[in-house]
Amino acid sequence: MGRYVKKTTRRRREDRNLSVRAAHRDPPDMDKLCELLIRFTLQDMGESRAQQRRKEIVGTRKVQPGTEGA
Repeated sequence: MGRYVKKTTRRRREDRNLSVRAAHRDPPDMDKLCELLIRFTLQDMGESRAQQRRKEIVGTRKVQPGTEGA
């Protein structure tokens, strides 16, 4: 077998110098986040209520005589 040949020019892990910089940002606007959470929750509740109502309506439909369920 041949000798090992390095296939990359990247530095070894031990030779790397890593640095971390902090990105200072403004704190989140809690009022806006709370408002969004409430809106999403109400929207989700409205959609689930509409689906439940549709299921109730479908389950209580009566078949008209002479239509054979159509």
